[in-house]
Amino acid sequence: SKIVIKPNFLLAATPEKAITTHPLFIEAVIENIVDITGSNKNIVIADSFGPATPYNRTGMERVYEATGVLDVAKRTGCRLNYSTEYESLSYRQGRVIKKIEVIKPIIEADVIINLPKFKTHNLTVITGAIKNMYGVVPGFTKVGYHLRFADIEKFWGMLLDIATFIKPALNIMDGIVGIEGEGPGRSGTPREVGLVLASDDPVSMDIVMSRIMNIDQRLVTLFEVLKEWKVKSYREGNIRILGEKLSDIIIDDFKLPESIGQKKLTGNNFINTYIMPFVRSLLNPYPYINSSKCNLCMVCQKICPQNSIFYTGKKMKFNYRTCIRCFCCSEMCPEGAIDIKYSFVGNLIFKRLELAGKSGKRS
Repeated sequence: SKIVIKPNFLLAATPEKAITTHPLFIEAVIENIVDITGSNKNIVIADSFGPATPYNRTGMERVYEATGVLDVAKRTGCRLNYSTEYESLSYRQGRVIKKIEVIKPIIEADVIINLPKFKTHNLTVITGAIKNMYGVVPGFTKVGYHLRFADIEKFWGMLLDIATFIKPALNIMDGIVGIEGEGPGRSGTPREVGLVLASDDPVSMDIVMSRIMNIDQRLVTLFEVLKEWKVKSYREGNIRILGEKLSDIIIDDFKLPESIGQKKLTGNNFINTYIMPFVRSLLNPYPYINSSKCNLCMVCQKICPQNSIFYTGKKMKFNYRTCIRCFCCSEMCPEGAIDIKYSFVGNLIFKRLELAGKSGKRS
């Protein structure tokens, strides 16, 4: 059987940044597979990175070296994927997406082991087992999906369709050091968590991860979609937790993305239905460039699905009229130079009420 290890290789980041699955974590998983199967010949490490890194051999070599997995492959004898091939596969049961472009090593795999990181995300609030499956979509195609599914409910629905279609056999989360705040990239802050999570169900894993982060589930669109789709594991009573007692490992002060503040206000049905259509542009968080960190690498401009970022001759600027607030620019900025902030009105509401970036109280 061909076993594919699918880590989180968002970008070419070194292990101490906690952005990518730690190489020693990957190595430990491989060693366990070899102990069980007695062979390393059919183990392949494969991922499609964020669009800031080209999905070609040069990009792969860069990521493999930076993340430390090149040395893991040498020590364990497993293979690294260098194929750039992919296919468009039909998924008739998809609720949101019916055709999914998937990289070749995933298509050829008999067993897929998903190794996500324990991180926040400034668009989706959390990124765990479900969203890590977005890495089966080749390179820049992900940017097109962001544009096509710009609505956050549709975006989560697309991610659920992909995770359901791919069906990883096992999900093992690297939660030893996670990312809080403006994750999932360099704008986030590494935080020691000291946990390893494992499940055969990515939905259950993400539910438990959100609880550990002390997130009110009403503030994460994923859970609205799970409820609407009547996903069985959405109800916590259907999740059996072994090992640590959940109440003992909840992190009360885990920092969430700034963008969660808007969700906290718009969770009110009356406001969302009758008021928000008129004031959304005033309340929406938006990306901005910290000029002291920006080195004019132009990555943000290259990966923006709306072409909303341009160079003035002196600095990078946004066209906020066309920006869809996907925050791909913040996620992929190699310098962590793109942060999220609110307009004056949004800041007045969310910051003064201490809503933005705080963990939600569980009801």
